[in-house]
Amino acid sequence: MEYLLSLVNEVFQNETYSEFAIYVIAAIAGVSLAMGLGLLFSGLYSPAKRRLAQIRAQEGYVNNFKEEFDHSLEHNLSHKADSKLTGRFAFGNEDTRKRLIHSGFHSNNALAIYNGCRILLFIIAVFLSMYLLRAFPNTSTTILFYGVAVLLGIAFILPSLVLDNLAERRMRKMRIGFPDALDLLVVCCEAGLGLQAALNRVAAEVRLSHYHLAEELELVCQKTRAGLSMQIALQEFAERTGLEDIRGLNGSITQSIRLGTGIAETLRVYSEEYREKRIQAAEEMAGKLGVKMMFPMIFCIWPSFFIVAIGPAMLKLAEVWDVAF
Repeated sequence: MEYLLSLVNEVFQNETYSEFAIYVIAAIAGVSLAMGLGLLFSGLYSPAKRRLAQIRAQEGYVNNFKEEFDHSLEHNLSHKADSKLTGRFAFGNEDTRKRLIHSGFHSNNALAIYNGCRILLFIIAVFLSMYLLRAFPNTSTTILFYGVAVLLGIAFILPSLVLDNLAERRMRKMRIGFPDALDLLVVCCEAGLGLQAALNRVAAEVRLSHYHLAEELELVCQKTRAGLSMQIALQEFAERTGLEDIRGLNGSITQSIRLGTGIAETLRVYSEEYREKRIQAAEEMAGKLGVKMMFPMIFCIWPSFFIVAIGPAMLKLAEVWDVAF
């Protein structure tokens, strides 16, 4: 505390102002800690929400699912959150909500937990910064300033980077499993199954190999059984996954339902177009391969080749010059 007071005295040049500044910093840290703990525990543990979940479980599957959907994160994607705590301390914006949904966190409490983790991590970084200032008193002020700034910056950016990584990993897994699911969907529809039954069957078939995609397909079937139209369920399916391929499939199916054409024929046409699109993407990647290989060849392969090819001749030439002179 005395060391921290001496650092503050260097700035204010007044002990009264320095003590007042330390009290203000301590008050801000205490309020931030209380807000972070409140956001964290409001999402992790709530006896009222647990009791409501038990009551909803006794009312049947459909009513339970409707209630959960009304309090889900994707239902409130374009609206403000229903939670009072989340509404008062709404640190996350629509982009954060979308990233949480793409990461697989559909509960409305996910935003509160995410904000609580960000605040707690920032408080931990503040205390680590104070420890660094106390542990290295002889270090220059400039180095300490940059060290504290880097530590606080990492604490501020790290949750967002982790969330982006989770979202990208989940989207990549669904993108890999989408061609298989699309082919199965075409086969099921051509075999005579309806769209909802085909989606349910595809979700059951791809569960072992592509769990995340099967989970999203089952959620589409649950929403349609709960009373939502197929167009709305597919639109929300595209919003949850965030994949352009699924948006195209949603558009094709929605147009087929509106025009009254056959779902199987529409899916067959889209499957062929999507296969051509994948082939074109593979050809594009193959075309870029020659340019990408140029840099490792120039900086890694060619220097070794010149050493092996010209090295012995250079050694012989050095021996001849030594003998001559």
